[in-house]
Amino acid sequence: MTYNNEEECWGSAASHMPQQVHPTKTPSSSDSSQNDLPKSVLEYYLHIETVLTTTDFENKEHQLLLEEKFLEQVKEDGALRILYHWDGSRVLERVIAICCEDNFCYLGNLLLPHAVELACHNTASHVLETFLTRLISLVYSNESSKLLELAEKVFRKLCLNVPRLLENSHGSYTLRLALQVLVGHQVEDEKKTKKRWCIGRDNFFHVSDPKNINSCLKRILHKFTKRLMKESVAELVYTMQGAPLISVLLLLLHRTENKSFNALKEEISKLLSATEDEYRGSEKYGPLPKLALNSQGSYVLQSLLKVSTKTELEFLYEKYFNKATIPLALHPIANYIIQTLLDNCPNVTMATTMCNELFPLFEDLLAESATGVVIAVLNCCHRYAVAKEISKLLLDCFHIPEDKKVFTFRFSFYIICILSLKTYEVVQEQIEYSKKPTQSGKPRRDRLEGCLTGSLLLQALFKLGEIELLEDGLCSLSEDHIVYLCDNKHTSHAMQTFFNSANIPDDVKHRFIQTAIPVIDKFVTSPTGSHVFEALFSSASNRLKKNLCQVLQLKESVIKFDKYGCHVWKNCYQKYNEQPVEKKKNKRKKLTDDRKSNKVSRRSKPELIKDKT
Repeated sequence: MTYNNEEECWGSAASHMPQQVHPTKTPSSSDSSQNDLPKSVLEYYLHIETVLTTTDFENKEHQLLLEEKFLEQVKEDGALRILYHWDGSRVLERVIAICCEDNFCYLGNLLLPHAVELACHNTASHVLETFLTRLISLVYSNESSKLLELAEKVFRKLCLNVPRLLENSHGSYTLRLALQVLVGHQVEDEKKTKKRWCIGRDNFFHVSDPKNINSCLKRILHKFTKRLMKESVAELVYTMQGAPLISVLLLLLHRTENKSFNALKEEISKLLSATEDEYRGSEKYGPLPKLALNSQGSYVLQSLLKVSTKTELEFLYEKYFNKATIPLALHPIANYIIQTLLDNCPNVTMATTMCNELFPLFEDLLAESATGVVIAVLNCCHRYAVAKEISKLLLDCFHIPEDKKVFTFRFSFYIICILSLKTYEVVQEQIEYSKKPTQSGKPRRDRLEGCLTGSLLLQALFKLGEIELLEDGLCSLSEDHIVYLCDNKHTSHAMQTFFNSANIPDDVKHRFIQTAIPVIDKFVTSPTGSHVFEALFSSASNRLKKNLCQVLQLKESVIKFDKYGCHVWKNCYQKYNEQPVEKKKNKRKKLTDDRKSNKVSRRSKPELIKDKT
């Protein structure tokens, strides 16, 4: 079937293009064009996808033949119908990611007239993003005039429609991706959280030095950033579409263009002068920077603090945040600014000032779900050795009594309360409930509830080496609790930090290992437990390693052939037991070399035999 012009090939824009694009439109609520593809055609496209996914084309002629057949089918069905179809667009992504240069340029010229409409659509935007990534990747590897011309056309089209793209969530994401691929900057793909198969961005290229960008791409990047800088930064930083774009622009200009970077940085810094006095606690603390209290503005401000120099960071802290550390730390949004300041503290003086202000607020911060600030304080103390005995300040927040009835279990409550981020009263109620039998009359398991933030808090304490008050609690946990600590996806990271920390004495580690030996077979074959066991084994003494190997040997049939246990068997058991044999081989090899060099007589007895006799 032939077409008189390109518009016919694409299909009627009025019939297939949505009349109004909504920023929050989801794939499940796409337009009626999804139903335009016949079932047989859709099955053909899915078959093409399966072939391209599972086949390794040794003969490129077979791949080219498959591409030609696919393009013929695209022409017959109309490209817009495929782009706006969820499954069809996914197949088109696969073809764009692997097709030859000529077919790629042909598809690019079909996409070019409708680039803006595609960027604003929920399914078609994926195809355009894959196309942009592959295009710049090809330009870096093969600077052909055809590809460079196509790149200039595509980015000129995007530049001319920046305001329209910024009004749409999909369009603004396409702009950010365009910036990233221009400088070869690898960042996390946010669309993967939507479970979309992002084919072209799986093998993301990376340019280590931005100076290696060729002159054509430099010109494109300069024009692109210059056009984006014309937009009102004061308005964009407070919008859901504009704030992430400004953050990406800050990070990339920091690597490529100092002049534009400084201009953008000054514009954002000026916005800190605007204050807001309508927030919880404003009567007590007064007005605070509006940018820090806004959910989108704080995101931009964090990016600014990360790329600022030490001098600039000190200046911003002294001018805007020095007298507002406490209210900002207690604010549900602005506390991320305090975390960023603590993570990027340029000197000991600033770190000491901030930590001393926040030490008395530990209980309030935990109550306000600002545990990240407490973790940032502990990490800052670890880097600069700001203070000691922080664990006592932290443990007092959980209200564990010191009477004789609780004293026996007091240290175990420390671990349980930190990991669950619950006070003693709440934990005690849960323990009492767990003592009651189930409806079937069976006893309940002694379970420990750990959360991600609690695990991060315990990791920070382990890095500090603040283990004196936690040692007895950790080594007196029940068997169920030890298995849970090593097997849970959150708490297992805390246990790895415990064994790898250089600030925790070996005696404490060996004491815990001795307690855990009876139950290691219960977690050694799990995905997380196997990692914990390897860290545990590396920190054990020779005597404990022998005991651990004996336990592994008893469960050899299970561990050796398990998906995760086989790594433990190879990295721990086999390496430890093969070590003496290797030493013996090395001594024999040395003796042979000495005989060859006439250093040892053949009739003289070897030193190894002399020692034995």
